[in-house]
Amino acid sequence: MRSQQRVAGVDALIDTAPELRSITAAEAGDLVRAALPAYGIDPGSVTLELVKHRENFVYRLDAAGRSLAVRLHRPGLRDDAAIGAEMAFLAAAAERGMPVPRALATTDGRLFVSTTDSLGRAGQIDIQAWIENAAPLGAIDDGLSGTSTLEPEQFHAVGVAIAELHDLARELGPAAGAGRGAWDAAGLTGPAPLWGDPLALHALDAPGRALLRRALDAAGAELESFGTAADRYGAIHADFTPENVLAGEDGLRVIDFDDFGPGYYLFDLVTALFFYQPHPRYAEYTDALLAGYRSVRELDPAHLELWPALRLARGASYLGWAAAREGQPDADFIADHVLPLVLDIAATYLKEPTVPQTSDAASLLARRQATVGTYSPLFYREPLALASARGVWITATDGRRYLDAYNNVPHVGHCHPRVVEAARAQALTLNLHSRYLNEPMVSYAEKLLALFPEGLDKVFFTNSGSESNELALRIARQHTGARGVLVSDFSYHGNTTSLAELTTGLTTREGLGAHVRPIRIPDLEHADGRAEEELTAAALGQVDAAIASLQDEGHGLSAVLFDPLFSTEGLPRVPRGYVRGLVDRVHAAGGLVIADEVQSGFGRSGDAMWGFALHGITPDLVTLGKPMGNGHPLGGVVTTDALLDEFGSHNMYFNTFAGNPVSAATGEAVLDIMAEEGLLENAAALGPLIQNRLREIADESPIAGPVKGRGLFFGVEITDDDGAPSAANATAVVEHMKAHGVLVSRIGRDDNVLKMRPPMVIEQAHVDQVLAAFAGALAAVGR
Repeated sequence: MRSQQRVAGVDALIDTAPELRSITAAEAGDLVRAALPAYGIDPGSVTLELVKHRENFVYRLDAAGRSLAVRLHRPGLRDDAAIGAEMAFLAAAAERGMPVPRALATTDGRLFVSTTDSLGRAGQIDIQAWIENAAPLGAIDDGLSGTSTLEPEQFHAVGVAIAELHDLARELGPAAGAGRGAWDAAGLTGPAPLWGDPLALHALDAPGRALLRRALDAAGAELESFGTAADRYGAIHADFTPENVLAGEDGLRVIDFDDFGPGYYLFDLVTALFFYQPHPRYAEYTDALLAGYRSVRELDPAHLELWPALRLARGASYLGWAAAREGQPDADFIADHVLPLVLDIAATYLKEPTVPQTSDAASLLARRQATVGTYSPLFYREPLALASARGVWITATDGRRYLDAYNNVPHVGHCHPRVVEAARAQALTLNLHSRYLNEPMVSYAEKLLALFPEGLDKVFFTNSGSESNELALRIARQHTGARGVLVSDFSYHGNTTSLAELTTGLTTREGLGAHVRPIRIPDLEHADGRAEEELTAAALGQVDAAIASLQDEGHGLSAVLFDPLFSTEGLPRVPRGYVRGLVDRVHAAGGLVIADEVQSGFGRSGDAMWGFALHGITPDLVTLGKPMGNGHPLGGVVTTDALLDEFGSHNMYFNTFAGNPVSAATGEAVLDIMAEEGLLENAAALGPLIQNRLREIADESPIAGPVKGRGLFFGVEITDDDGAPSAANATAVVEHMKAHGVLVSRIGRDDNVLKMRPPMVIEQAHVDQVLAAFAGALAAVGR
């Protein structure tokens, strides 16, 4: 499938799939040489150069002063009539001056020579003029990675070429594709697709296979109902990828008609764009391709309604191709890079089986402001309107895909099929509150608590991080009889009234409560020349003063509440011993320690399941939220048996939706996926690599400061040319990365620390794309 895959170890490749490639390269060469005299070429006077072998063997040879391409069609695949139809169409196109190679006829006027291999199977050999000084228009890898440098004008030219071939097909009528496999509903979505069964791909898990089956069934029904009238269906190329279009001094040339046959005209257009869906300029490419096509022939807008179904079918055909060739490099590439895209397409298609009717961003924004108001914040100068997401990829309503390097809510990946199926299956079975016994709630509680150290052995379920922190503060106040709270001087822990009164990192009208004392979290990157011990002592001295102040004013100390990664603060590099000293002082004053793990928990750091473990402490209460349900509203407070008994015996705590069976099943699926897919280990492995590469990139930029974070929560301080914090430059970097298909944000008291915390399923290839986008943004902004 990839242009980089050249001929290497051909005989080894043949042996990997004997049902497809059961002749050796040596035998193929002998068959070709035996056919050359029919073209008036002496086989003893030429040298065959094998230039490509996937389905067919393609050779280059020089004869009588000209270069020729010789193709041996895979023996046993098609009969002479089918090859005759392909060659007749190619000849007709060449005669009309269309951008295709010209076929060479034999001395008696035939366009191909029939042959038989050693197994008695019929094969065919044809010769075409070699296209000099030309190269493939593009590469599949570049399209999928979003790095292709193609311009819209080139897609316009492709659209013109496709339309010219379709005009010829319409002129020639049904006879043009006679005897060839049909790219219709059966050939694309039926039980025996032309390129193989996509559901047989080993990389597909059970939920993914079920999703794809449902989507293909629906797409097949839509294709059947669309029909095969002559205005929409005829002979097509069927493999119009950028590798099958050569660009040279004389313009474009379309090659490789091996999959030529009757099909939906729109299928060629879908194919031309398929691998560019992740590209930042996908929308431009689409507009240009359609404009080029329409400059030659009419394209009924109603026919475009078939685009989503054909896009799904095209993707599924690649999976079927790979399933028939398991173990080959191109098949592995498809499983790794194309499968996630196809599953995302399938999920989107099932939601919207025709052209998506989602509003564009501008109209959606207007409707949102008319209903929700103008004060609910949105990211980016031009807000994104989202249509779907899967894994680490988000698809906007305009069809553009973004690599999500920001959102920690979809902890195990957007719309993970196992999480979706767990919620769906439980919703079909039972969903009610916790005043009845149900297995999912108890099973989930057992699995969750097994991940905590001894002593933290009870859990309250909630619906959000805000609820969790509100409940933890209530428990602490009742236990201590005090109201005073210590928080970081730039933090956010939720939006209830109690939490608004201790919010220091966002604007709230409540203001800082009289019972709240903010403390500065020390950062070794900004120690002002002080040694680590001196910095720690000064910071802990501030803690002592804050506690004394609360006690002097009669508030006492109920708790300290902090995020162990101090993420809102900008991911400071906290001195060793500071958090331990903070905890010891709080306990000595009679207060409780609340670790807010909404940001740092569930393995985000890579070094531990919980952020508090990074500091060698065990808190009294641990609050959970965001990633716990992978997007499903789910939270919790983990605490000690003694604190739960004390609180429970004095309060009838009941929460209608907390711990319901659907939420519990969803949360348990997240834990199972984390364990089975090794996501903690993934964060541990990628974290150091990311840190090192970020430092290398930052060292080359005048506007990049210290690298922050650990594991899969990382960032970089952005400065101005003088090294001062620069929110403007940070914003510009974020916007530049968005424009290049990568989503990040920013944090910190100066709003200048890049915030990157992708779904935990991110892989090295995705990380490379994030880092490349970051490097490009620094280069652009720091010029």
